[in-house]
This record gives sequence, structure tokens and C-alpha cells, in this order.
Amino acid sequence: MLEARNVTFSYDSGKRVLDSLDFRVKPGEIVVITGPTGSGKSTLAKCLTGFIPTSIPGEFSGSVIIDETEISELNLMEVAQQVALVQQDPESQVCTLQVSDEVAFGPENYGHNQEEIQSMVDSSLKAVGSEHLTHRRTFELSGGEKQRLIIASMIVSQPNYLVLDEPTSSLDPTGVLQLRTILEDLKKQNKGIVLIEHNLSAVLTIADRVLVVEGGKIHPFEQKTDKKATKSPKSEEIGDPIISTQNLSFSYGNQRVVKEVNLSAHIGEVIALMGSNGSGKTTLLGLLGGLLTPETGSVHLTNKSLESMNAKDIARVTATVFQNPNHQIFERTVWKEQNLVLESLGLTSSDTLQQSEALLKRAGIEEMKDRNPFSLSHGQKRRLNVSSSIVHEPKLLLLDEPFIGQDWEGCEFIIDAVAKTVNGGGAAIIVTHDPVFVKEYCSRAIFMEDGKVLLDGEPSAVLERLESLGHEEYSMEVKLR
Repeated sequence: MLEARNVTFSYDSGKRVLDSLDFRVKPGEIVVITGPTGSGKSTLAKCLTGFIPTSIPGEFSGSVIIDETEISELNLMEVAQQVALVQQDPESQVCTLQVSDEVAFGPENYGHNQEEIQSMVDSSLKAVGSEHLTHRRTFELSGGEKQRLIIASMIVSQPNYLVLDEPTSSLDPTGVLQLRTILEDLKKQNKGIVLIEHNLSAVLTIADRVLVVEGGKIHPFEQKTDKKATKSPKSEEIGDPIISTQNLSFSYGNQRVVKEVNLSAHIGEVIALMGSNGSGKTTLLGLLGGLLTPETGSVHLTNKSLESMNAKDIARVTATVFQNPNHQIFERTVWKEQNLVLESLGLTSSDTLQQSEALLKRAGIEEMKDRNPFSLSHGQKRRLNVSSSIVHEPKLLLLDEPFIGQDWEGCEFIIDAVAKTVNGGGAAIIVTHDPVFVKEYCSRAIFMEDGKVLLDGEPSAVLERLESLGHEEYSMEVKLR
């Protein structure tokens, strides 16, 4: 059994994140943990896997016990052989340049021979549906592909317990179904599994128990009546194109990931950009935001060639939110990060700073304005990304998986931000895998496959067409994170 007994922890002598918390997971059990953004779920995961207090400073008391052995009696390598952690940000766990090397890293350190290692690597990648990535470079992978890679690299050494922090967040629907199968198979092998999730509908069918972390404590989960959905940002009036592309293509080395894409986004539109992990969505968003230079083709923003515009001109019109929240933090305090765009564009004034503070309050992180942004939870970082990107009221939002790590309040804040932009004469293109969000909140859906636009149209029609093409997993009824 993996247990936390009377665990209390605070960062830098601050507020207690965990307060006399007790938790246990048995071999052959899947326990799901949920709770508000910033409630301490990831902190608990780090305690269960020995990173706290061994590697992460703070005030810790209590004990963590792995099969009757105090974790304090073990070094991190010994802990890792028994308890593996898949972190919320999979990229932070990648430490090699090739996929096969990443999965082989653990078995090599545990002294397996080369033949065993190769067999273990092959079976683990196959288990997560990623054997086709074996020879790919890790830094070329999409967010979802990295998520699968890290899961493979954790299960390859067959630990007794597995702790996964938001494992479905970057996965496409096929990946979610594969993850369920993997976890059910591990349960049959008598592995104890802890799943930290906001997207409960993705994992409830395989859970033995569901618990909630809130106020530093852990409680049984109680199903509550769904909150009333926030007002849809869809606009009845569609205006002129705000951005368009012509024969747009882009390659990483010899691999072409965007192939002759032609599309346009009009004022008043909320467009869902869908597709499997690695289909080119994030790269396309980077091209639309001027962060990447097309190999062939062109992008026009407000009837101007993107190539003819400088970075500030583009930034005045657009706001791009990256898939990984950590890639979009540059300052030492939340307040400085919030106002970085205003300062860069020369828009700082008493009025804009007042509006900026109000926006930070709506994001629910105003009280953290003096903290280092990297000390925030993953979900709080995402809210800061969005808040700091829209503070200058751009006309085009380019959001890559904005709902990762969000509770309902976080989702509501992001949807309201989209609504304000669209109703103010702008548009939004949002990368998402969530069919409920697509149907209820988007005016249009674009589905990419192998770097090309496969489908483009009204959301319900696109989802129905996907089902007829054998992609019924994209129309699964799941709740908005």
C-alpha cells in the first residue's frame, strides 16, 4: 500500500498547501483525485513520489509509506523503482533527444541488458500507441505525443505504483481511450494507480474511488449538480475576414507538418481547431501568429501580409497562448508578467493598469500578484497566460489547449475572455479536443489530419462527418474541463 499519513506541507514558510492529510491507495486500485485549481493536488503527487521533501524545499511533516517502508529511508532511485510520476508538464520530464532513448533511460539505469531493454521499449511504446514515434526526435513531438512518451517511459520499468498528474490533458480522444486501456491492464497486474484529473468524465468509468483535495484536506467526492454554463461566445453576426492563409506549408527538417492549408477566420467567429496529436494544429497556430515563417504560401492579417508586418504590429492585433504554460512566462512576478505586453507595446497608463488589475482579479489570481509566476500551479499559470495575453484587447485570439488544468471557474474565465473579444469585433481560433465545447461554444470547426484540413464547417456537421469516417471518439460526450 502507498500511504500518506498526517502529511502537512507549505512552500517557503507560507500558507499550508496540505494540512494533516491522510491518503492511501492499494495494489490493484485506481483512485482519482480532483479539486479546484491550486488546491494542492500536484503537491500531494510530489509527496507520494518522494520529490517532496527530498528535492523541493518547504516545511514538511508527516510520513509517506511504500509497502510498509518509510519513504525517508529510501533514496530517489529506490523510490522511483516502486512509484513513478507522470507530471502535469510532460516536457519537463524529457531528458534525451530520441524517443527510443527516452523510454530506455530507466531500464538502462536499472542495469537491464540491451536485448531486454529493446523488448521493454518496444512493448511500452506499443502500449501507448506510439511505436511509430520510435526514431523521432523528442523536441519535434506535439504536446500529446510527449504525454504518451512520458507515460511509456514510466511504465517501462513496471513500478508497483503509478501517479499521473492530469494525464488526459494533452491527449486526443484516441489517446484517452488508449490510456484507459493501459490503466485497466496495469490494475489487472495489481498496480496501484493515482489519477489527478479535472476531466472526470474521461476516467470515471475506470475509477474505484474518487476523492477531492480542498483546503489542504482530502474528502470523498460528491456528485454535484452541474453549474449553469457560461454564456456562449458565438456571435450571430459574421463579418469580414480578420486572417487568411493561402497554400500554407511548413516543415521541421524533412518532415512536412502543415501542407498547403487554405483557411480564413472572420470577425465574430469562434473556430475550434481539432485533430489527432501530431496533426499540425500547434504548428498552424504558430504560423498564424507570426511565430513561425512559412516554407511556402502566405498569411494575411487584417488584409496585410504577415511577412510585411513587424512583431509589434502583429502583437497589437493578435494574442497567442501556447500549449505549455511554462513557455510563456518571462517575468519575476505575476504583476510584471501581467503587464509585459502593455509595456512592450507602449500602452501603459493609469487606465490600462487599472483594467489589467481587474482582469487579474477575474482570473482569480490577483492575490498572487507579488509571487513568482513559476510558483503558481499549472492551471493558475494558464490563467495568467490568458490574462496577460489579452490585457491589450487584441482582435484575434489564438489559443492552444487553453482549458488544460482548469476547474470550472477557470474555464468560465477563459470562455468569457473569448466572448468579450468576439463581441468586440474580433475572432478566436482555439485548439481543443473537447466535443462539448466545440458544439456549445464554437461557430465553426476545422479538423486537421496529417497536416491538411480534412473538414471545415458547422461543428455538429463536422462531428457527424468524423463519426462516419471512423473517428467516433471525437464525438464522445465528455464534460468541459
